[in-house]
Amino acid sequence: FNLFNHLTIMENLCVAPMDLLGMGKEEARAQAMELLGMVGLAEKGDAMPSQLSGGQKQRIAIAGVVAMKPECIIFDEPTAMLDPMGRNEIMSIIKELHEEGITVILITHFMEEAVRADRVVVMHDGEVFLDGTPQEVFSQQEKIKSVNLDVPPAVDLAVKLREKGIDVPTDIIGMEEMVEYLCQYK
Repeated sequence: FNLFNHLTIMENLCVAPMDLLGMGKEEARAQAMELLGMVGLAEKGDAMPSQLSGGQKQRIAIAGVVAMKPECIIFDEPTAMLDPMGRNEIMSIIKELHEEGITVILITHFMEEAVRADRVVVMHDGEVFLDGTPQEVFSQQEKIKSVNLDVPPAVDLAVKLREKGIDVPTDIIGMEEMVEYLCQYK
């Protein structure tokens, strides 16, 4: 029996700040409303957790963690079970948290998510295999592939375009950058 499944989303978001941070009920509710807005679920405060999709549950979980006012959040494969739209929503929230000054550590196998980072650390057999900016790491596509990881789609496309004689800069690692570059060739 899980008590939290019998509480509304709003009640769930208020429990920890009230119990652990000593927040008053009204302050906790105001914060919960703000967090629901931040994760795009302001209208779901009265819903039960069982009424939410996987992506919505993930966003509520993030709101619950942020309610505790952490300086750092570690996300372990937060988008693994989500559809592309859900993945984009979660990554937008993570980006917003980082922009607000929260340190974010993102563990992912999706390289198109890793290209958004300030720093990328590739682990292999429990040890650091590559470490640097996304440009530094993803410019080493053969090394990345040697440990059975994919390179970001834009990096793969850039390699294929270079093989066809198109001079694509090696520092293009994201799809948005690739689109901007290719739009020059209208």
